[in-house]
Amino acid sequence: EYNHEAYVLDIYYTKDPMEITEPETARRLLAHGVNLAKIESNNGGRGFARNVQEQLRRLGSNRCRVEWFHQSENKVARILTNSTWVQDHTYYPVNWRDRWPEYAKAMLHYQKEGKNAHDDAPDATTGVAEQFTRKGGVSVW
Repeated sequence: EYNHEAYVLDIYYTKDPMEITEPETARRLLAHGVNLAKIESNNGGRGFARNVQEQLRRLGSNRCRVEWFHQSENKVARILTNSTWVQDHTYYPVNWRDRWPEYAKAMLHYQKEGKNAHDDAPDATTGVAEQFTRKGGVSVW
């Protein structure tokens, strides 16, 4: 976050199992100096968050606090409501489509109506936007 704009430094977008993603997520949080990670607790996310916190401890880090949250709002409505903010206030590296092709495909091919095979990218990016647009704004990210 800089000047109330979202600047994307890294994206970890994979279908790998948690045995791989938990330590890799912790490694990336540490590498980027993240001090607060918010992880959705739906569908096993709470256990994932706890395991990422443990992985951070194993890496010798106590810098990053891991929080989990429950998301109960309609996913499609959230994505559509925040899409303009995402387009106007989210900045990616110049080569983002090459660096994260699956993420880019999911973002660029999301349809307002119809079948979206993959909506994890728009959903997660919407979560970032919601941190900026909620009352009180972003304090730490």
